[in-house]
Amino acid sequence: MEDKLQVAIQHHQRGQLQEAARLYQTVLAQNPNHPDALHLLGVVAHQFGQNQRAVELISRAVILRPNVAAYHANLAEVYRTLGQLDGALECCRAALRLQPNYPEAFNNLGLVLLQAGKTNEAIDQFRTAVELQPRFAMAHNNLGNALRTKGEIPAAIEEFRRAIECDPGLAEAHSNLGQLLCERQELNEALTHCEEAVRLRPHFAEAFSNLGNVLREKGRLDEARRNYTEALRLNPAIGMIYNNMAQLLQEEGHYDLALGWYEQALARDARTPRIYCNLASALSEKERYDEAVARYETALRIDSDCAEAHNGLGFVRHEQGRDLEAKAHYEAALRCKSDFAPAYCNLGTLLEELNDLEGAEIAFRNARRCDPNHAGALSQLATLLRGKLPDEDLASLRTMLAEPEQLDGRRAVLHFGLAQALDARKEYAEAAQHLLNANALALESWKKRGEIYDPIKHAQFVDDMLAVSTSEFFARTRGLGSDSERPVFIVGLPRSGTTLIEQVLASHSQVFGAGELRLTREDFEMLPTAMRSGLDAMTCMSQITREAAQSLALRHLDCLIAHSATAARVVDKMPDNYMYLGLLAVLFPKAKFIHCRRDLRDVAVSCWMTNFRQIRWANSLDQIASRFHQYERLTEHWRKILPVPVLEIHYEDTVGDFENVARRLVAWCGLEWEPACLEFHQTERPVRTASVTQVRQPLYTRSVARWKNYEPALKDLFARLVPASSADQQPSQ
Repeated sequence: MEDKLQVAIQHHQRGQLQEAARLYQTVLAQNPNHPDALHLLGVVAHQFGQNQRAVELISRAVILRPNVAAYHANLAEVYRTLGQLDGALECCRAALRLQPNYPEAFNNLGLVLLQAGKTNEAIDQFRTAVELQPRFAMAHNNLGNALRTKGEIPAAIEEFRRAIECDPGLAEAHSNLGQLLCERQELNEALTHCEEAVRLRPHFAEAFSNLGNVLREKGRLDEARRNYTEALRLNPAIGMIYNNMAQLLQEEGHYDLALGWYEQALARDARTPRIYCNLASALSEKERYDEAVARYETALRIDSDCAEAHNGLGFVRHEQGRDLEAKAHYEAALRCKSDFAPAYCNLGTLLEELNDLEGAEIAFRNARRCDPNHAGALSQLATLLRGKLPDEDLASLRTMLAEPEQLDGRRAVLHFGLAQALDARKEYAEAAQHLLNANALALESWKKRGEIYDPIKHAQFVDDMLAVSTSEFFARTRGLGSDSERPVFIVGLPRSGTTLIEQVLASHSQVFGAGELRLTREDFEMLPTAMRSGLDAMTCMSQITREAAQSLALRHLDCLIAHSATAARVVDKMPDNYMYLGLLAVLFPKAKFIHCRRDLRDVAVSCWMTNFRQIRWANSLDQIASRFHQYERLTEHWRKILPVPVLEIHYEDTVGDFENVARRLVAWCGLEWEPACLEFHQTERPVRTASVTQVRQPLYTRSVARWKNYEPALKDLFARLVPASSADQQPSQ
C-alpha cells in the first residue's frame, strides 16, 4: 500500500492529477483512515477546484494526525480559496505552532493576508518564507504579486525573475512576469514568458488570459480573442477574463458589447477596482459621464488609493469642463502611484489648457520618465514645443517610429507629433510625408473600430436641413424661442479661427468664454423628447412648437448660466454649430451669431495636421473635400435665408487688421470697447482646443497662406477647394 502511495505522489508531482487521484483512492479503499492519502487526495481536489471536498478530506486527515504542520498549511490554502479567511488564518497559525520555521506555512499565511488587503504584513510573511528557503520559487512569485499590489513594480519584476530562476517550470511566475512586462510595454519579452506559461500548463486559464493581453497590446486582436475564449473555457468563473475580453471589444469600438462583458466580469468579481475603472472608461467613451463617475467612485470606495480611478475621474471632469476637480484627481492619482505615466500625460494636457505651459512640459517629461515608450507624451511634447523641441526629443520620435513592433495607434501619434516639429523647422516635405502616414494610420483605426465617416449620410443630413429650413419655416416659427441676448454663438469649420475669436471676446470684462459646448447638438437630438413625438429629430424640427422651443431654449440657457451667472454675454463656441444655425435662430433670435471663415486650403492643411480625438473626416483628403463642399452648401443657404443677422469674420482680415476686427466683434455683441481685447493672449482662462498654444501668444501671420507649404503633397485637394476659396464673399453684417 505504501508503494502505491509513493507512485501516486510521483504522478502528483508530475502534474498527472487524474492518475494520482485514482491511486490515492485505491489506498483509501484499503485503508479509509490513511491520513496521508486523505490529505493528498484533498490537495488534488483543491487543484481541481473541488474545494468543499478538499476541506472534508484534509480535515479528516487533521483529526487523524493533528500534529502534521503540512495538513494545517494546505487546509489554510483551501479555506483561503473559499474566502474563509478566519479559518485560513487559524490553520496557518496552527501549522507554525507545530513547525515554527516552516516556509510553506509562512507563504500560505502571506497569501491569506494579501487577500485580506494587508499587503505590508503579507510581504513580511513571504520574505520570511524565502529567507528560510531561498529557492522557494512560489514564495518569490507570491512576493512579486504583493509588491506589484503595493506599486513596487521593479521589485516585483525582480521577484518574478527570481522565481523563474529557482524553478524555470513555474508557469505562474512566467505568466505574472509576462503580464507585468506587458503593462510596461516590453511586449516581446512579455510574449515569450506568456507563451512559456501556456506551454508549461495547458490548462492554466490565467496564463491564456495574460497571453491574450499581450497579443491585444501587439494589435493581434483575433489571436487575443482566441486566447480569452480558451481561458473562459478552462475557467468561466474568473471575472478578470471577462474584463479582458471587454477591453478588446472596447478597443474595436464595440462599446455596447464591451459594456455587457464588463457587467459579466463584475457579476463574478465585484471587489476588483480595475474592472470598475475599465467599465467607467467605456461609459466615458460613450459620453455617459454620470454613469462613468459612479463607477469610478465605486472603485475608490473599494480602494481609496486606486490611481486608475482618480485618473479616470480626472479625465471625465476635464471633459465636463470642471478643470479644478480634474486637476485634483490627477494629482491624487500621482500621490497614489508616483510613476503613473497616464496621469502625468493627462495633467500635462490640462495644464496646457490652463496656460501653465512650463508645468505642461514638466508633466509630459515626467510621463516619459515613468514610461520612456509613452508615445502620447512625446507627441504632445512635440506639439507643445514645436520649433523649440530639443534635438534629443526629435531623435526619440524618430527612434520610436523606427521600432518594427510599434503599434499602429502609437505610430500615428508619433507621426503627428514629428510633423508638428518639422513644420516649425520649415522641413515641409518630410512633415508632409509623416502626415500622410499619420492620417492613413488614423483612418485605418477608425475603420477597424467601425466608426467610419459617411459622406453620403452627412450630405443627406444637409439635404434634409436645407429642405426644412425654408422661408416659410422661419415665418411660422418667428417668436417661438427665447428673447435672451446672453448667448454668443461662434461657428465655422474647425481650425477656422473660432478659438481666437472666442479668446478676444473672453478678454472683455462682461463676456465669459464657455468653450466648446455640445449643447446645440443636444438641443437638436432632444427635439423628439421636447415634442413628445416618436418621429426623428429633423421631422420634429420642421414641426417645432412654442412649448418645445421654450423648453429647449431654457435648458440651454440654464447650462450657460451654470458657466457664468453674472456675465452679460456667454460665448458658446462649437464650430459644427454652423449645421444647426436654423434651429438656433428659432431658439435664440436675439442672440449674437458670429461665423468664422478662412481660406479653405489653410483650413484643410490645419485639419490634416491635427490629431483630432473625435473628428473622423479630417484623416481623408476625399472626406475633407466632401465635408467642405457640404459646409459651403449649407452656409450659403444660411446667408440667403437665415432670419437673424450673422457677423462673418475672415481669419485673413483678423490677422491683417486686428484692432478693427476686435472692435467690430465687441460692438457686434452690444458692448463698450475694452483695450484688454487686444491683449487676448494674456487672458487667463482654460482653452480647450487643438490650437491652444496659438491663442497663448500675440497674433502672427504665418498661418495665412500656409497651404503653399504643402502644395506639392496636396495640390489635388487644393484644386477641388480653389473655386470655393476664391469665391469667398467679403465680410458682411
